[in-house]
Amino acid sequence: MFSSIACSETFSPAIPFFTCKHHEQRIPFTLVCDHRDDCCDASDEDFCHFPACSRKTDITCGNEKQCIARHQRCDKVAHCVDKSDEDKCGNIIREGDISSNTLEPFAVVDFTGLGNFTVKSWNDTTCPETHFQCPPDGYCMPVYVRCNEVNDCPGKEDEIDCDHYTCPGFYRCRDSKICLHHDHLCDGVFHCPQRDDELLCNFTCPENCTCYGHAFICTAHFSADQYGELRYLSAPHTGMALSNVSSNRFLIHLELQFCGIFEIGKLDLPNLQYLDLSYNYLENITSTDLSQLHNLRVVSFAFNFLLITDSLFDGQETFSNLYDVNFAGAYFQEHGNPFSSNFPNLIKLNLSLTKHASSFRFPKELRKLDLRKCSKLTFTRDELEGFPKLEYLYTDNYELCCKTISLQKVDPENCHAPKDELSSCDALLSSEEYRVFLAVYAGMALFGNLGSFSYRVFFEKEAVKMGFDVFVAHLCVADFMMGVYLAIIGVADRAYYGNYLWEHTTWKQSVACKVAGFLSLLSSEVSAFLICLITLERYLVISFPHKNLRFSRWLAHVACFNMWIIGVLLAAVPLFPKFEHWKFYSQSGVCIPLPITRRDFPGKDYVFGIMIVFNFILFILIAIGQLLIYLAIRSKSVSAGRSSNKSKEMAVARRLLAVVMTNFLCWFPIGLLGILARCGVPIPGEVNVAMAIFVLPFNSALNPFLYTFSLLMERRRKAPRNQTARPSSLQSTQSQDTQMVLRSKTLDEDEAWKLFIQLVEDGVLSLDRVRDHVNDTGN
Repeated sequence: MFSSIACSETFSPAIPFFTCKHHEQRIPFTLVCDHRDDCCDASDEDFCHFPACSRKTDITCGNEKQCIARHQRCDKVAHCVDKSDEDKCGNIIREGDISSNTLEPFAVVDFTGLGNFTVKSWNDTTCPETHFQCPPDGYCMPVYVRCNEVNDCPGKEDEIDCDHYTCPGFYRCRDSKICLHHDHLCDGVFHCPQRDDELLCNFTCPENCTCYGHAFICTAHFSADQYGELRYLSAPHTGMALSNVSSNRFLIHLELQFCGIFEIGKLDLPNLQYLDLSYNYLENITSTDLSQLHNLRVVSFAFNFLLITDSLFDGQETFSNLYDVNFAGAYFQEHGNPFSSNFPNLIKLNLSLTKHASSFRFPKELRKLDLRKCSKLTFTRDELEGFPKLEYLYTDNYELCCKTISLQKVDPENCHAPKDELSSCDALLSSEEYRVFLAVYAGMALFGNLGSFSYRVFFEKEAVKMGFDVFVAHLCVADFMMGVYLAIIGVADRAYYGNYLWEHTTWKQSVACKVAGFLSLLSSEVSAFLICLITLERYLVISFPHKNLRFSRWLAHVACFNMWIIGVLLAAVPLFPKFEHWKFYSQSGVCIPLPITRRDFPGKDYVFGIMIVFNFILFILIAIGQLLIYLAIRSKSVSAGRSSNKSKEMAVARRLLAVVMTNFLCWFPIGLLGILARCGVPIPGEVNVAMAIFVLPFNSALNPFLYTFSLLMERRRKAPRNQTARPSSLQSTQSQDTQMVLRSKTLDEDEAWKLFIQLVEDGVLSLDRVRDHVNDTGN
């Protein structure tokens, strides 16, 4: 017969297929546990458990595994793979024992399969298509004896040039050069060396199933107990239960996902290697449920409702063969440690989305670990030493992919974690550019707002009597807090530099980080409120200059006090005990989560509502208010009929546009990105860094220059001109409700209008100030 199987097989297996342990060889599931080594390493047979032979009706073949019926002994057909059933049966006539003197051609030879042959005359000039002719004018021999390594033709011509022998339209025996006519398939006689010509004869595939031999892929429930030779079954969404396959003891691969299974029961499937019960309703698994699955190597209980306890694995030898386990979404007994001793040969482990997995000790043979969205995100130095062979890692913690930790065998390309664009393995801020911008913004926010506040409170004491100046003073305090926040982040970066990998959790959970995040959110919201109040105050004074519609000092302080209360409440909500599980200010190194990522995190809806929806509404109100202010100024210019006021209008418009644009550049990008992320649009991680470092503190750093320093510079520039253009008469006032007028004989109308525009341009328009200034010019 043909020689043994070569490991470099050319056979292309139908899918699904069985993967041999070594050589990356694949074979059809039909050929597994068939008493014949089809894998080069015999891994398709070395694990198989076969039913015991019946002493009354069966006999055992020489391999002590295969059983055949007693009446098949010495029936001149080898039923045992090792042909031991035909040993010591006496002399029989062998196939191919034909000499040139036995019969005369032209004749057709057929073999019975029982060691006999028949010869019949043939009147045609050519052999039938089931036969070939031995040259030159010899017998017609069956096609299946051509190139079978037995000399069947008298002149041995049937074994010539077999390396180039092909047989189009015929069935070629597996791993052989022998070809069969379709008349010789399923004829009850083994013609192929591996007997594959008699496989699956009279086999009917169940309805709603696709069959690849003894491998079924089904879309509906069927009677599996009628297919005792079933090796592979994939039947998701079919509603089949484990009890439906309890009699299929040859099952090697079983998939029953989404089948509504509530319990396993005791499974007695000794050959089962692969079990997938994902997405069912399993809550508990007892130690006896899996006790008979001695060959189980791959198991998946992903996304059930499992509570995994240590007792599930106690004393079980069953799991010594397991090398791939998927417990994704499971709930583990707190402080349990089920893996280190019960899975000594575990190579792959999926613990994504698991809970209370914080105290695991993993097997030392582990090579692939998935911890995505798992509560086990951090490891101590001692725990990391427990992965001497780990090669692949999936995690949400980028620090585990740092070269400084003990996972020396994990190649950076095989360590999959979301990149942290802000922090690095060594520092809170990953680049010097971030540190430079942080220092610049912190300095501008701290010293700029401190200088602005000091000027208004200590040097221009009369200013704080006006509502506008009260608002600006409070705005300085709010923006100063943003500077404190940036300073805290900068100090933390320096404090943990070089050791941030091991201290990042300490920093994120520290009081300093919570305080920094609180100040950042408080500063951002109170600043937005105050700019709204400033816009309202300007609009009232400019649009109604002759009415007493303005914020007094006392009323301005009350309004600011209310804004501070609202801001404190908004920033303090995440710290309330009810929302403590959010860990709101501990989710990132910058201590405040920005809602511009598709990743879900506790409190995302809250911060989205505050920083996106609410702040966007405030921005719209500020923009509308600034537009109304400009329109009011323009209407007064038109009514005055002076073309010389165009330049003044443009100056005011530029200043108002600057206020709107600074708010736009601060809030609009965050709002737009938040909405896009909410709609599922991926936002690059670099954008998060830009928002946290470059955009969020932008207003706080720039506000002192918009509301105070620019005013001082403008006053200094115009001081010489104002000293030479002094009006000559006084302004008279009849009552508080009487309109202020500028007398044309003593004060030129054009000069009065220029004075009015100048005061608007400076942002401090007050009727009292106009009266005082006119009185001073009169004196």
